[in-house]
Amino acid sequence: MLKIERLETGAVTVLRLDGDIDEEGMNHLRLSLAHCIQDQRCNLVVNLEAVKFVSYMGVGVLVERLRQVRAYRGDMKLTGVNLYTERLFRMVGVTKVFETFRNEQQAVQAYCARERAA
Repeated sequence: MLKIERLETGAVTVLRLDGDIDEEGMNHLRLSLAHCIQDQRCNLVVNLEAVKFVSYMGVGVLVERLRQVRAYRGDMKLTGVNLYTERLFRMVGVTKVFETFRNEQQAVQAYCARERAA
């Protein structure tokens, strides 16, 4: 079962995932990301550090929601991507779609740097 903890740091929303992004987890993730969009929280950091398995469909959910948040001038950054997930992203062809960071703090700081540059 996928657990999702939502934290808000200024204009950035961090989602900490714990569990597998299988069929059930994928639906829970889709709903959580939709709630962020509804709440106009479109600068997202998704922490995958505690995720062991991501299905192909789970990658599809991430890409689908990424398109939606970008339509609202937001973005989705990933942290804690393990070797399995990194390989899956390469196989599916989405490695260049997502900006990845070593940890949450770096990802949140990337948003802050973007705002200062604007």
